Amino acid sequence: MSLGSGGSAVGRFAVTLLRRSSETYARKQQLLQQTLYNSCSSSTGAINKWTSLAAEKDELHKQKNKKQKSQNVFQETIRWNSYASSADAAEVLEEEEKDWRIDNPFFDKARENAAGRRMQENLVGALSLEPREGEEVDETVFKNVDGRRIEDGRYAAFINRLQREGIIAENKILSDPVRTFAYGTDASFYRLNPRYVIKISSEDEIKRILPIALELGVPVTFRAAGTSLSGQAITDSVLLKLSHHGKNFRNYEIRNGGKEITVEPGLIGGEVNKLLARYKHINKLKDQYKIGPDPASIESCMIGGIVSNNSSGMCCGVAMNSYHTVKDLRLVFVDGTILDTSIPESVEAFKQSHAYLLKQVSELAEEVQSDPDLVALIKKKFAIKCTTGYSINALVDAPPSEPMEILKKLMIGSEGTLAFVSKVTFNTVPEFPDKASCFVLFPDIEMACEAAYRLRKQGKASAVELFDRASLKEFENDEKMLKLVKGLSDSGPDAASLLIECTGPDDDDLNERIKAVVDLLREEKYIGPREDISMEIGDFPFTKVADEYKCYWNARKGLIPIVGGARPNGTSMLIEDVACSVDNLGKMAKDLIYMFRRYGYDDAATFGHALEGNLHLVFSQGFRNTAEIERFDAMMQEMAYIVATKYKGSLKAEHGTGRNVAPFVEMEWGTKAYDIMWRLKAIFDPDNIVNPGVILNKDPEIHMKSLKQSPVADSTYDTANKCIECGFCESNCPSRDLSLTPRQRVTVYREISRLKAKESLTIPEQERLRQMTEAFDYMGNATCAADGMCQEKCPVKINTGELIKSLREREMSESANTLAMYAANNFGVVNAMVPPLLNTVDLAHGVLGSSVLETTSRLLNKISGNSIPVWNKYMPRGAKKLDTSDCVSGAEETDIRNSVVYIPSCVTRMMGPARGDSVTEPVHEKMISILKKANYNVIIPESIDSMCCGMMFDSRGNKPAANSKAYALEDMMKEVSMNGRIPVICDTSPCTQTIKNKLRDKMMGFSVYEPVEFVNHFCMDRLEFDKVKKNVAIHIPCSSKKMGIESNFKKLAGMCAENVHESGIPCCGMAGDRGMRYEELTKSSLQHLDVPSGCKDGYSTSRTCEMSLSRQSDVNFRGLLYLIDEATRPKQKATGK
Repeated sequence: MSLGSGGSAVGRFAVTLLRRSSETYARKQQLLQQTLYNSCSSSTGAINKWTSLAAEKDELHKQKNKKQKSQNVFQETIRWNSYASSADAAEVLEEEEKDWRIDNPFFDKARENAAGRRMQENLVGALSLEPREGEEVDETVFKNVDGRRIEDGRYAAFINRLQREGIIAENKILSDPVRTFAYGTDASFYRLNPRYVIKISSEDEIKRILPIALELGVPVTFRAAGTSLSGQAITDSVLLKLSHHGKNFRNYEIRNGGKEITVEPGLIGGEVNKLLARYKHINKLKDQYKIGPDPASIESCMIGGIVSNNSSGMCCGVAMNSYHTVKDLRLVFVDGTILDTSIPESVEAFKQSHAYLLKQVSELAEEVQSDPDLVALIKKKFAIKCTTGYSINALVDAPPSEPMEILKKLMIGSEGTLAFVSKVTFNTVPEFPDKASCFVLFPDIEMACEAAYRLRKQGKASAVELFDRASLKEFENDEKMLKLVKGLSDSGPDAASLLIECTGPDDDDLNERIKAVVDLLREEKYIGPREDISMEIGDFPFTKVADEYKCYWNARKGLIPIVGGARPNGTSMLIEDVACSVDNLGKMAKDLIYMFRRYGYDDAATFGHALEGNLHLVFSQGFRNTAEIERFDAMMQEMAYIVATKYKGSLKAEHGTGRNVAPFVEMEWGTKAYDIMWRLKAIFDPDNIVNPGVILNKDPEIHMKSLKQSPVADSTYDTANKCIECGFCESNCPSRDLSLTPRQRVTVYREISRLKAKESLTIPEQERLRQMTEAFDYMGNATCAADGMCQEKCPVKINTGELIKSLREREMSESANTLAMYAANNFGVVNAMVPPLLNTVDLAHGVLGSSVLETTSRLLNKISGNSIPVWNKYMPRGAKKLDTSDCVSGAEETDIRNSVVYIPSCVTRMMGPARGDSVTEPVHEKMISILKKANYNVIIPESIDSMCCGMMFDSRGNKPAANSKAYALEDMMKEVSMNGRIPVICDTSPCTQTIKNKLRDKMMGFSVYEPVEFVNHFCMDRLEFDKVKKNVAIHIPCSSKKMGIESNFKKLAGMCAENVHESGIPCCGMAGDRGMRYEELTKSSLQHLDVPSGCKDGYSTSRTCEMSLSRQSDVNFRGLLYLIDEATRPKQKATGK
């Protein structure tokens, strides 16, 4: 094992000597102090602390015996990390580890901070230590700090002004207990419930709101996706919400062949990269570009947060972070002034109106640049990832004579505390098509970090991720990883690994980079899982196979949910984010790993971006009592000491300062730089109106206040209790702009469960529980599509739909279950009745017209409590009767080697095309046509009319009826398909998914196919395809996405049409008939539906989804099988597979 620096070696020698020497205690102490002095000569603070500590403990030492004295001295050296790494010291005396609270100055300080105070819970369940004696809050006086922003008339006046002046409509101002609680949650472990949530539609609204807030002294906080991890997207004042609000803040413009893109803050980062990819495809360009920042949350976080937090990520490092890739900004300042740095006229106008502000910026930059020590500090700090405090590198990166350039850079990473960002122009970076990755094991994390340091200097690797032993233990549970990584299961107790990626514009360039990396790593003395297992770099080869290198990166992305999902109920998952110079990364990593071990964070995992010296520290933490707060406080103080003082690193590398490390900004930066930051805040926001308390905060305990509880949700779906409230799910949710998102459903239901579980409730709590329970019935339950698309983005793989369905099942009355079971047992009758009923309604449509029928149905829907669907002109007519004349009913009647069992879904058996559609045939007619052209024998069971997958019952919570139908269908399929020997196809994606999910015999699932999946696997060599349409739109149902056939869907559509346009909708919200009964759900979900003008045909594989898509777009959407049937003909010599 590497000993690190010379100081570390001397320190270890001194500790060993103290254990084994028989010299007197005085001599031992003298030797230890001299060793400490020699190894800490560069750290005056450490020497002073040691000297002070030694004096304080002198009396105690004299009273103890010789052995105890030696142990105490040893413990002093460990706790200050001054002469060697904690990990090295632990290796010497790991058998003598003691309770972390004993002789721990960080705990002493934490205990002093706590001062015996108890935890107190406010009305919304947030936890804080009770005030110290004499510091009690006067609840009648407004103070602009968390927990003290009372209503003294200013909020009422503020809302009144907004409405009276026509700035915000009443329905865009939220103040109910459910939604204010929902928006009191971000991805951090803090809770602050906003007094009001205002849904912002435009920059003009911000421009008009801010001056009123300034005039009345009403603090406001801007919120995009709410995926921030440090508490910067919450407030107990007014929250201005711009995310998931129709098409607002979603405009963009791509220029210069994709080298520049201007975007608004409501676009998701991943969406922007998809827009750039589509731009390249449409314009047939050679080079692909992307935005520089690539945070792990890029498929969920929005541009507003990416810029405001100065996001970076796994591959972009410092050079391609937001600070270095943003070209221009459009800003709204607290006085309502708009500045667009890309428009010369706007710049000149700002120079005239805000000359004094710019003068202050110039003077501050001049002051900083005249201080060589401060300039050196700033340059050193920002050579690595650093989001602690403001981006004061702006004050040294441009001359004082260019205050506009300085201003622009200061805004990046300012977390919404200086101005509102309404538009951003990025200089994009190349997205190289050729990639390869390798996963290399090392016996020790310091060895791995030393290799990463050499890779950084070489500059050939695009990304290098580091994993500690705790991370490798999780990878050992992954069979694919065990197969790909030789020796993984043999990893020693200190093992670590590097995941290395190389990219290039072409294969030759990529190969050159790979060779350079391999040659460098070949020089490593130790490679392998342990020092006693000799391996070479050739044992860990680079792979260009996408499925293999994606396995590595998916394992990396899965680490956070593994810790989050395994944490005990009632605890939160915390993610700290630190950095240091890469040459110190190994030593710092060891110190932090040992720190977690000492404090009892047994689930802690340490991993990160090794090329940038960036570590993510993931662990679970409870805030249920004073002891847990003391442990958290002591750990945070020691972590801050290790990172900021000992290694001169960043306490926040990527995730923003927020409230989490606001008390430690001065510790990291020093008083001089810290004062500069306060002066910057005063220049742009002297009245502390925008996002107060974030980045800079006078309260040294703010990181331990307003702590979020994680109460256990009262549900049979216990997986919901593993929710880490990251918000990744929200962009996939069809109700995100209507009621609640999956994250919000979970957190609100947890709060309802918490209140119900309390032994006694105060009167305000009783009223709050009543209001939340009543509101949740619609916001949480009725408007949940329960489609499970939230699970696709959830890092912990929570299906909030299952939580809601479990609640529906619990609330289902006995009579409703009886009626459902009656319908299930007589489904053949139901199947026969629906087509004539639909035809009758369609006849009324022809006679009465659309308006009368829609108005009447909407009234009936309201009277029936949303039981009767709302009609629209794209409602289907009854389907023609299933024609089985050219099919057989059993395997014994045909050659099973060239056969398929076809299960027409009950939806396609009952619902045909809509009035006005150019096609009249039902879906099952097209499916049989395609199968016959492909020369298949089609088997349709005789009892098909009484069959159903059970989805229509399951979504309502009628579990007994749902299971009855699902199991009957399974028994029939097994019999007809000869236990799966013959493939089974269902023509509707949601039904296919339900069939597979409900199977008791999971092996049978390998024989069940969705239509796109079947055509792609079994018909491609039997059919000829022609492009019969110029432009088509496609919507891939959420069920198809969950089954992983999205790419095949696009592939088949592309074989039938010249241009294929995706809908851009994760889920339409139809959810069987729920979207017909709650039409606002589908209207909200489909706000972003993208059907180009001139496109007359749309395709999907779910009949009910097609109805809602048609209504929203005014284009007939129908089954993809119609397009495939039109575009195909038999091959001359089709043969069986």
